[in-house]
Amino acid sequence: MRVGIMEQFLLESFKFSILETISLVGPLIVIGLVLGLMERKANAYLFAAFGYKGVLATAWIGTPVHEMGHALMCLIFGHNIIDMSLLRINRANGTLGYVTHSYNPRSVYQTIGNFFIGIAPIFSGIGALFLGLYYLLPSSYKVFAVYLQADVMTKPLDLTFVKGLASASLVLIQSIFTLSNLFNPFFWIFLIIAIGISSHMALSWADIKGATRGLVLLYVILCILTMLSYLMRFNSYGYISHLARYNAYLLAFSALGLIFSFFTLGLSYTILHIKMAKL
Repeated sequence: MRVGIMEQFLLESFKFSILETISLVGPLIVIGLVLGLMERKANAYLFAAFGYKGVLATAWIGTPVHEMGHALMCLIFGHNIIDMSLLRINRANGTLGYVTHSYNPRSVYQTIGNFFIGIAPIFSGIGALFLGLYYLLPSSYKVFAVYLQADVMTKPLDLTFVKGLASASLVLIQSIFTLSNLFNPFFWIFLIIAIGISSHMALSWADIKGATRGLVLLYVILCILTMLSYLMRFNSYGYISHLARYNAYLLAFSALGLIFSFFTLGLSYTILHIKMAKL
């Protein structure tokens, strides 16, 4: 290849690799950022209203779910768990729990695993919310599942999908927050669990730092695959786009986490302003 052609080849490869990376993990990153923003705001309001006890009130449920997500991904990607604490209160640095792990940096699989280990609390949090909904409020779970299958998952990933997901989320809210559920003890149990989980589902800076290592390697691998596919005249972007279709399921399931994160944010904001009004 001549120099100009080589430069264009590399530039196109880098560009398509960025698009492929965004297609695969972009929704995960966006969900993590939104959850993180709402969680930090909600915990700040709780801290302002009740001090450190306000954060601890939700940590006893949310932190173990958060850390178990890290631990499970460590096992899946072959990392060695050195030490872990599902809940340990450290007022000095604000640490509520941790998972310390090691891996072989020469292993591509284990290095990429850093990304999924870092974002694991999103999966464990959403999974725990759905389990709680399934067992404690099965009628609401069934309504949401049927609506997703019929009116969301059959849609392409465009504005129609977004509208369908918004409608499904509204249906879920209406099925959970009913007058009859106010007298249902399982509703209150689920609400407490959901608030606790959604208050600690976002990623810490340590999580993000660890995930970045895996994300960089994932991008490098996609660059190499893109170059090889170009030389072999194989459409790798079309294949990656097909895999990215599974992001529809992720976005649909994440709706529950986003709903209760927003609910927790609104509740903590209201509590703070009620308390300030009484002063």
